[in-house]
Amino acid sequence: MYSVAIIDDQASSRKVLKNLLAQLCPDVEVVGEADGVATGVSLIRAKRPDAIFLDIQMEDGMGFDLIKFFPSPEFSIIFTSGYNNYATEAFRVNAIDYLLKPINPEDLVKAVEKLNYRDSEWNHRLASLVENLRPKEEQKLRLPTTKGWTFWRPEDIVRLEASDSMTFFYNNKGERILVAKNISANQDLLPPARFFRCHKSHIVNRDYIKEVLREDGGSAMLEDGFVIPISRRRMANFLEWLRGNS
Repeated sequence: MYSVAIIDDQASSRKVLKNLLAQLCPDVEVVGEADGVATGVSLIRAKRPDAIFLDIQMEDGMGFDLIKFFPSPEFSIIFTSGYNNYATEAFRVNAIDYLLKPINPEDLVKAVEKLNYRDSEWNHRLASLVENLRPKEEQKLRLPTTKGWTFWRPEDIVRLEASDSMTFFYNNKGERILVAKNISANQDLLPPARFFRCHKSHIVNRDYIKEVLREDGGSAMLEDGFVIPISRRRMANFLEWLRGNS
């Protein structure tokens, strides 16, 4: 019997996969579900499943971000996605399979069968690959601006704010720059343990959060007094992320 966790921000996708597993894979037990990176990390730490079915694009980050929380993972990974353009990256972290949505029942059965084939070197290889993907926080980020390039350390960045197709970066020295990338592209550059996209237009560094307020749907007050909105749908994941990285 294999214990598995399903991590996907779409409740309907989790339900479909859970039903397929119940019908087709009697040797699999679903021990929990999560709807994002933060809740997924907590679920894995609590349940320690043999394998996870992991969506790639989620509300609070990428499935690859979740893997970076586990330097020496003891679970197998089966990615699920509506897009096939992440397959190469998925196998870079040695996922045992990559299932396209809507999930084909035969492909699902074959993916589960692969859980039998993990060899003794699997953990070592995956740990090595994950280490290569982990963001090096001591290195500066190269940020393209309208004038050229600016180099900032992640730990100095206080917050990001979307501005149409570009993004304002604010640092702890009171400086602001306009980066020629949208906020989603910039999110991929940042270490997920330190930064969270709490609103479609805002990303915040946990180190500069002074207070979390629940009034008016939720907001975060920073040390400099600036208040960032937190969307209602992201509040639970935001609080879980704070607890997981405190």
